[in-house]
Amino acid sequence: MTPLRIVVVGNGLIGSAAARWLSKRGADVVVVGPSEPPDPATHDGVFSSHYDEGRLVSAQQADRTWSTLARRSIGRFAELERRSGVRFHFPVGRVSVVAPSDVAAARSWAERADPTRTALRVWSPADDSWRDSFPFLAVPDGFGLVSEGAPAGVVNPRAMLRAQNRVARDAGVRFVDDRVVSLTSGPDGVAATTFEGSSIRADRAVVATGAFTNLADLVPVPVPLRLKTETTIRAAVSDDSARRLAAMPAITYDIDDPDIDDIYLAPPLRYPDGVHRIKMGCNTANEAWPADLDEVLTWFRAGDSDRDLAPMERALRDLLPEVELPEVATHRCIVTYTPSGYPTIDHAPGDDHRRVV
Repeated sequence: MTPLRIVVVGNGLIGSAAARWLSKRGADVVVVGPSEPPDPATHDGVFSSHYDEGRLVSAQQADRTWSTLARRSIGRFAELERRSGVRFHFPVGRVSVVAPSDVAAARSWAERADPTRTALRVWSPADDSWRDSFPFLAVPDGFGLVSEGAPAGVVNPRAMLRAQNRVARDAGVRFVDDRVVSLTSGPDGVAATTFEGSSIRADRAVVATGAFTNLADLVPVPVPLRLKTETTIRAAVSDDSARRLAAMPAITYDIDDPDIDDIYLAPPLRYPDGVHRIKMGCNTANEAWPADLDEVLTWFRAGDSDRDLAPMERALRDLLPEVELPEVATHRCIVTYTPSGYPTIDHAPGDDHRRVV
């Protein structure tokens, strides 16, 4: 029996995982997606938000659905690392700095989520014994802390992509370093046309293009998505500081600040240029909601992310007052929101032949 041929459009964290699992199910898979651009400012194609060394992971979350999905995903990390030979998961734990008004709710949630008290620990505002474990942190008066142990921590998204692709290649998946500019679905299959002019025909297609899903001719009817600009900062630290902070957990912080909120922070990570950097992101007063391709590309190439640098850098230095940060720079990405708040996995709207997912 001839295996089902599937073209996966997009080689990011979702597309690479889809390709690996489809090949495991016996499908003949080809992935079309461009490599990371060497210079975003001059890049004339699409972007992805996985161009980074750190993403926070947590197995214990207030939302039960997210917790279930996270635990299932994290539970497969070790196998993927073993099969690929690529390490991407660093289970350093996570600390949440909780606003005074939310401490009671956090304690109640922790008691329900972890009745055995083995995964979560809560410190009330009056209990500063957390300083023994996290001496580098400075937390405002009245705030509480919740710590989560392994497997919470950090994932390196670039390395995770390499791991997925390596295992997929070993299973026979083919990769095309190009981008799809149009995708059509018909009674006999799908046809993907690339920027370089190639035509790829298959039985089915998976569109895994994140923020660019509605910005090219990929789906018959737009998928209900909202896009938000996201500014992060990367603060360089010395090799000595990186060694001293080797056990630093990932951190979230419900900061009380007029310009920023919902901070998330990764511990020092080694970037491709060899420099260790602490990565921090948050919601900002200057974030925007791009609605078309030009707005998205303008943001990725030359958006004014430095407008948010001052309050973000101030918050980072206040949170880690004893850590020397000789250089702090901004970085730009895009957050994609679905109506449910969860990933959307469905048939493409308007595809009468139900060949595009």
